[in-house]
Order: sequence, then C-alpha cells, then structure tokens
Amino acid sequence: METIKLQSDWDSLALIELFCTEPQTVRAQDGYWCYEVTDTSDTTLKFGVNTIAESIQIELKLAGESKAILSFELIESIEIIDYHQGKFSFIVPRDNQAIKTVINIELRPKIQVHCSTLSLSPQKN
Repeated sequence: METIKLQSDWDSLALIELFCTEPQTVRAQDGYWCYEVTDTSDTTLKFGVNTIAESIQIELKLAGESKAILSFELIESIEIIDYHQGKFSFIVPRDNQAIKTVINIELRPKIQVHCSTLSLSPQKN
C-alpha cells in the first residue's frame, strides 16, 4: 500500500499509473488534477483532486449521463491499495474521532465506489 499526501507528497506519476491515463485537466499552479476513466459497461468516473484545498470531487456517469456527484474536503491523503485493479481509498475526517468515513474506489474491471461511515466507539451493554 502506498500513501500519497495531498499537500506534502503529491505524486502525479503514481496517479497516472493508478488511472492508466494522463489527467484530463491539469492546473498545477492551482493544485488541481482531474482524471476520467470509463469501464466496459459505459460507467465513467471523473476524479478531481485539489492538493491546495485538500478536496476531492467524484462524478459518476452512466452512458454519459451524470448519476452522482460527491465532494469531500479536508482530505489529507490517498491510499493506493492495488495499481493493477485501480483500487484506492481515502478517509473523510470528522471532528468526532469516534466516527470514521472511508471511501473505497475500484477502477478495474468495473468502476465501483463504496462509502461507509463506521462508529469506532465501544459498544454499550
């Protein structure tokens, strides 16, 4: 697993390897990179990251029609799990450390986005 910190350790070559494509849009002076990939079922994932604002934007499209837009802020890093399958994740921080939201994305063979919020607090009897 490889960790890429958005502000201090940005690795554009690792993202090219992860997405298997050059970014669709690059505004390096603004800290913005946007990647777009489409799988065999005509599902498209548009992944925008702003390293200065520490934000990530995801748009999911089916047959060119937008189905979901997700935005996340205060993202410190991206965890690359598997380059071959395009698996990576990031954590959405919260003020309450007992709650953790994890976004898992897989690009190959089919685009999948899984979001889960978990309570880390001990169970009450």
